[in-house]
Amino acid sequence: MVTGASDGLQAYLDEVPGGRPLPDWIWGLSRWGKIVLVRAASAIAEACVDRWRQGAPRDEGWQRHFASATLPEESLMVLRAWLERGAPPGDSGIESCTAALRDLIGNAEFYDDEAATWGGGAEREQAAASGRAILMALEAAVWTAERAAEGIPDEAERQSMVSAGPAPQVWEAVRAYRHALSERLGGHGPRADP
Repeated sequence: MVTGASDGLQAYLDEVPGGRPLPDWIWGLSRWGKIVLVRAASAIAEACVDRWRQGAPRDEGWQRHFASATLPEESLMVLRAWLERGAPPGDSGIESCTAALRDLIGNAEFYDDEAATWGGGAEREQAAASGRAILMALEAAVWTAERAAEGIPDEAERQSMVSAGPAPQVWEAVRAYRHALSERLGGHGPRADP
């Protein structure tokens, strides 16, 4: 059930950090619906743009093919415009942008895996993680109950997936953000999470 902002969202956002485990807090945002979750994922993604641009300076291939790619930033501009228009379901612009970004980030993650022996791995991993965080914001935007329940035979599990909204995508964005910016966060990447 989606509740309005006047039904406690601000109080929820103002909670003392560490008052509950972060995954539980993220899942709790689903009470306010998809748009609140998309806005949370969008804020996380915006914080990762500079890390994507920085790339892996010692890896010329990464810099040429991925760090110079403007699609992540352009995708966030499309996402912002989509939110400003009232987040219409099935918007072809956000759908096509998400598909293109999914391909780019998939290729970047593949490149990172393949290049693991070339050195500069931590920089590539962090850059790829920043791209993943950006992608997850768009994945949250294109989330639908139908897609979430697709292929799940168990009714209780389907209902659970639908009621969570795009909380799993937001949680993945958080994990990617923490990995991408682990140096700024004191070295605590997603592996420190439960």
